[in-house]
Amino acid sequence: MVAIRSARPQMRLRARAVIEAVLLSKGPIGSAQVVARALGLSNRFQLARLLEHEGLPPLHRMTEWVTVLNWVESAEREHVSLCWMAFRCHRHPSACYRLVKKVTGHGWEEVLDKGSPWALRRFLSELRVWEKQSPQRRATPARRLPPVAAKGRAAQHHRARLRLS
Repeated sequence: MVAIRSARPQMRLRARAVIEAVLLSKGPIGSAQVVARALGLSNRFQLARLLEHEGLPPLHRMTEWVTVLNWVESAEREHVSLCWMAFRCHRHPSACYRLVKKVTGHGWEEVLDKGSPWALRRFLSELRVWEKQSPQRRATPARRLPPVAAKGRAAQHHRARLRLS
């Protein structure tokens, strides 16, 4: 939690609440709709916009990362296999191995060899990418039509005025 807070000290309360809930539960905290309602939002789309505005990944992506980070830390601390952890949390082992590959881009053994500090750095790196893509960071100039399209519309408008019937 400290690493994420130091990476994002300016984060607003609701976004921080989502991240802290995911971290404290060590993974999923419910559907996006349930989380949105708990935050006082109307629907999951408002939650998605809130997270995007704060430069955070979607809820499911955060929970995937936190789940994998938790598995790596548990495997290092308790010296247990991912298969054992999968059975303990009522998941199919192959789904867990696929999730690790999907989230990190590496297989379980390689992720475990690299260690939890590496996995945390990857997660923080992905958070920085999402932050750069956030609407607050983007300089969004006023939306204008390309010159060709603008000329075409002006020409259509001009022809409409000159039409004699």
